[in-house]
Amino acid sequence: MPDQSPASRPVLSIIVATYNAARTIERCLASVVSQSCRDWELIVIDGMSSDGTMAIVERFAPHIAYGASEPDDGIYDAWNKALARASGQYVCFLGADDAFSDADAVSALADATAGKSFDLVSSRCRWVNANGDAVGEGGGAWNFAKIGRRMPMCHPGLWHARSLFERYGHFEASYKITGDLDFLLRLPESTNALHVERITVNVEIAGISRAQVIRRLREQRRALATCPRFGPIRAWAVWADKMWRYPIARALDIPF
Repeated sequence: MPDQSPASRPVLSIIVATYNAARTIERCLASVVSQSCRDWELIVIDGMSSDGTMAIVERFAPHIAYGASEPDDGIYDAWNKALARASGQYVCFLGADDAFSDADAVSALADATAGKSFDLVSSRCRWVNANGDAVGEGGGAWNFAKIGRRMPMCHPGLWHARSLFERYGHFEASYKITGDLDFLLRLPESTNALHVERITVNVEIAGISRAQVIRRLREQRRALATCPRFGPIRAWAVWADKMWRYPIARALDIPF
């Protein structure tokens, strides 16, 4: 991790991993640079895009603390590379197809955490379609008892204390969709969390975790099976419960 004095560190490191995201990356980065709170750094890691993504990213170069375009092993490998460059008190991850909801999204959470220290800071998200039209809302508070059986929080925009990655390790890069869940399952019941009941992020429902549901459920089963408080039997039970619910959610066009 970068060695900086606490006074010189930004409150928030915003990490964006990209791969062939030319359709959405300008919207994402524009939402970052428009924030009224300027106490952040932006880190962009690209996986050698071939569709013009980097040409768009380069237009935002004056606002990017660190950027790179090189081969990687998926989004969690990219996030780990970014974490090695992050210096903020907190770290959040935006998908290339996600965006902050408004210009005061970061300041709302910065104000809520001012003078305090939390492990996680969650908020609400707005689900949008490819046209940016709202199709629903989601995101709740950290809940140790529920995490795993479901994902109570909205991960895009979730603030993680950077020290969590020093204590519990980085993301497991072999996951392609649920490495965030695998990481959160490592956190203890004593995790000090704050929830702010405010929408801070627009999450496009076309993202990989929402477009590849069956693969995501398989990866969730694997993450639960390797978590000591779940284990293989409970992991299969959770997977079976979700598998019968998925066709219903799909028929009703409910994000799942």
